[in-house]
Amino acid sequence: MDYTELKVRLMQQGAVVTLAARKTMYHSRFGLITFSDYATTGGIVAVLDERVYVNIPVKFQGTLFTVDLFEDRLVLKYDTRIIKTSFRIIPVPKYALDVERLDDDTPVRELVMTHADRVRISPVHGCGYHCSFCTSNAAYYKEISCEQLDEAFKIALHDPYNKPRHVLISGGTPNEESDSYTWINNIYRYFPQSYPQFDFDVMLSPRGMVPEQTSAEDYGEFLSYLHDECGIKTLSVNLELYNDRLRERFIPNKAAVGKDNYYRFIGQAVGIFGSKSVRSSLVVGLESEEDTLNGVRMLLDCGCLPVLSAFVPAPGTDMANYPAPGVELLLEIVKKAADIAREANLQLGPLCRPCTHNSITVEEGEVVI
Repeated sequence: MDYTELKVRLMQQGAVVTLAARKTMYHSRFGLITFSDYATTGGIVAVLDERVYVNIPVKFQGTLFTVDLFEDRLVLKYDTRIIKTSFRIIPVPKYALDVERLDDDTPVRELVMTHADRVRISPVHGCGYHCSFCTSNAAYYKEISCEQLDEAFKIALHDPYNKPRHVLISGGTPNEESDSYTWINNIYRYFPQSYPQFDFDVMLSPRGMVPEQTSAEDYGEFLSYLHDECGIKTLSVNLELYNDRLRERFIPNKAAVGKDNYYRFIGQAVGIFGSKSVRSSLVVGLESEEDTLNGVRMLLDCGCLPVLSAFVPAPGTDMANYPAPGVELLLEIVKKAADIAREANLQLGPLCRPCTHNSITVEEGEVVI
């Protein structure tokens, strides 16, 4: 087995965490060692051989993988045999495990969350878009004030378990209203200017400075605002799916934006932010291999880094009962996608190694079991 297969199997099959291992890990007063906010980040984040990062769902049965304690160190086992690689857990932040709250009693973890070495700021509770597979779909919509976000962010920066190295200002997508756009535009500017010691990334959909702006000039104005006035370093503009029929079915709001507008916005973003500074996620397992690889090609043609994210059926979503993609399909697609990216003199994202923990990536080396 190579590291690519090991990572994919761990992401899809999870692992049992023994009681002995749990006792050595940071956990809440209720014994919890994980906090699930999104479908792809609901496990423990582990580092194999100090270079392969992976999100491992915690299971109680039905998997051959076990996280155990051996001679006072954590080890990863496959069918009772220790896998000969170093194994380290990146802990969930204390503010999430202990449900730390702001002065107004809002849980900190509803506004920020640290995964691996990145902290995510969530200005929107819920989302103006309604993607069938997203856990934000069913959540009520609320715009969070900059003051609340800043208070939560300061707590995350000083967390004793996990101090972040860089920052993502994430979705959901704001409502198509002028006040909503003005509010979030101010947040995009406030944080990079207030915390210049960090690199900031923004996740968003194609848009202008105000609603219903879709021309090249509108896109350019907004992208220049993010880059020049705000100081944002990188962007994530997630296409999600390539197949038009499935886009209309599963991501209707993004489908309404239009695939051509995604390509145009992404291409302009690459021109402004620079090579390897823009990435776009594709959900693998909901459309055919051919469609996913066509999506990879189109993103590469824009100069964008494709990110492959395996579909995870999340409880509480419209697609909770859809089957997850098999390991073999994911391995086939990621290896072909990596080859296509290499031919384009680019690569699959993310470039930050810790941030690859919930993405399907090609990893070097063989595993000894």
